[in-house]
Amino acid sequence: MSQYMYRYTKLPQYLPMPKFLTELPLSNTARYIYTLLLNRAQYSQMKEMVDEQGRVYIFYPIHQIAEKAGKGDTTVKVALNQLVDAGILEKVSEGRGRANRLYVLFPDEEVRRKMDVGKLTEVGQKTVGNYGSNQSPSKYTSNIRSSHLRNYDYEEEESF
Repeated sequence: MSQYMYRYTKLPQYLPMPKFLTELPLSNTARYIYTLLLNRAQYSQMKEMVDEQGRVYIFYPIHQIAEKAGKGDTTVKVALNQLVDAGILEKVSEGRGRANRLYVLFPDEEVRRKMDVGKLTEVGQKTVGNYGSNQSPSKYTSNIRSSHLRNYDYEEEESF
């Protein structure tokens, strides 16, 4: 049975999701997996699992992530690649048949600035910017200007 939350109710265990995840172009699966990885990284931090440069790393086999997330291995691999492409996860191979060493990263200043594009500034103007991304043309706009398309002429009483 569900219970209401009161002023002094102790919260159940939860996974914190950083706000920047909501502003990155990621799937919900990738966002959830990042929170799982961040949680595991906090555990590694407590256990002092650090490399020679002092960076915290984790081992989290794909099949375990898939089981915890309720997803298939392929879906997890796609989500992990999204996180790598977004620059918030680094995978280092530990050899064939062994789990990769994973480094959970946080976006740098440049990425955070890109996330701010389109938000309101102090004077109410939106920030704009093009960071070299290729914008795809609208699927409703044709670049073909030839007359090979059919011309559907019809008389006043004819149906189309």
